[in-house]
Amino acid sequence: MATFDPSGTYMTSWLQPDGTTYIPGPVVIDATTQAVSLNAVAIVKPTFTSNSVAWASADGNATSASLLFYQSAGVNGFTGKFAQGSDALPTSNNLFGNAGVATQPLSTWNGTYNLFSLSQSGQSTEISEKLIISAPTVTYGGVSVSSTVYTAEQTSTGEIDQIAWFTEDGNAQNAIIQFAKSTTSSGTLTCYGELWTGSTQPTYVNLSGTTASSGGGPTITVIAAMISNTTATEVTTEVTTEVTTEVTTEVTTEVTTEVLVAVEVAVVEVLLADDDGIPSPGSTKALLPKRDTIAAQRLLEQALALAA
Repeated sequence: MATFDPSGTYMTSWLQPDGTTYIPGPVVIDATTQAVSLNAVAIVKPTFTSNSVAWASADGNATSASLLFYQSAGVNGFTGKFAQGSDALPTSNNLFGNAGVATQPLSTWNGTYNLFSLSQSGQSTEISEKLIISAPTVTYGGVSVSSTVYTAEQTSTGEIDQIAWFTEDGNAQNAIIQFAKSTTSSGTLTCYGELWTGSTQPTYVNLSGTTASSGGGPTITVIAAMISNTTATEVTTEVTTEVTTEVTTEVTTEVTTEVLVAVEVAVVEVLLADDDGIPSPGSTKALLPKRDTIAAQRLLEQALALAA
C-alpha cells in the first residue's frame, strides 16, 4: 500500500512495440482530487487504488492505461501499460513516468531553434517555423504558446529538461520537446521531440532542432536495446530516454528497495556523414550512415547474443 501522495506532473518515456525504442511519452498529471489528465485532456472515469490508477478507451478516452505508482529518493514515479485508441493494453510495461522538478530554469534553453521535420526512418526536412525560447515566453511559428508544462528528470549523466504544450489549452498544435547541449559544437543547443495535431500522438520522434545556423538536417538512426534480468516478482523501474540532434540514446534505470533488477544496455550512435565530432562516452559513432547502420545493427545483434 502506498504511503505517499502520488500527485504530480509526470514526464514519461514510452517504449515502442519494437521493444527497444524509447521516445518522449505523454505528460500525465495526477491530482489529489482523483482526477487525471493526459496531454492536458481530462481522463474519463479513472479508477484509483491506494497506489495505482487505470482508465479505458471504452469510457470515451482516446487512450487506455494501467499505472502503478512508486516513490524513489522522495521522487514520485510510475510504471505501467499504455495504449492509444481502442488497442488492447500490452502484456508488458511500456510507459514509465517521473515527477521530478527541473533544477535548470527554462532560460537555460533560451535561443532561436531552426527546426526539422523527421520521417519515421529519420530523414529530415527543414521547416519554416522557428521555436523561440525567451523564458518565460515560448513562441512557435511566430505565435506565443500558452500553458506550457516544464518538467525534468535527473539521470546519471545530468538533467533532461522537457517543455510541452497542447491544443486543449488553446494552442494550434501539441508538442513535447526535450533539450540538450550539443556534444560537438560549443554553445549550440539542440532539441527533439514530437509535434502533432489531433488526439493521436506520434509513435516516433518527428521533430528536431538546433540553435546553430540552418543547414542540412540530420539523418537519424538510433539503435538501442535493454536486457533486463529480474530476481523479484514485483518490478518497479524508471526508464528515461535522451535523444539529441546528434542522436545519443541513453537508458537509465532506478530501482526501489523492494526490487532487484540487473540491466545491461547496448547503445549505437549514428551521426551525420560530415560530422567530425568525437563520439559520446559509451557509444559507437558511425560516420557513414547508410553503410554503418548495417554494421551497427550487426553490432547490436552481437551485443544481444553476448547478453543472452
